[in-house]
Amino acid sequence: MAVDRCMLFLTIVCLVGCTSAPEAPLKSDALPDCGVLPNCVISSPAAGGKSVAPLRASARQWQRLKQWIAAQPDWRITSESDDYLQAVVISPLMRFRDDVQLRFDEGAESIQVRSSSRLGISDMGVNRKRVEMLRLRLADTTP
Repeated sequence: MAVDRCMLFLTIVCLVGCTSAPEAPLKSDALPDCGVLPNCVISSPAAGGKSVAPLRASARQWQRLKQWIAAQPDWRITSESDDYLQAVVISPLMRFRDDVQLRFDEGAESIQVRSSSRLGISDMGVNRKRVEMLRLRLADTTP
């Protein structure tokens, strides 16, 4: 009986920790919230501990970033427009799938960003590191 309860609990924990790809927001909508699990970061001040600063970028840097993402072997672009990009990032070892959403605001010269893991309750800091890697990538390009 105790083993059955334990298996049920583990099954529920695993299912709660699994998510699917986020929906692409409408043109005027903000990126979707992260939810309750600590496996996501977003450039929204309301996100609390999940919050990251938006990325600073000119239109030229935005285009270069999109080109760089398209050239990465572990990134697959699933949705793209002039001011939006959504990609799936596949981890090399365990083949985990993470989702990255970027929305460029040309007037503010900023990119709103959301990075979330599909599997697991925690992301072990991977999403925050990914956003900071994108920030460094943008700093390497001239405006």
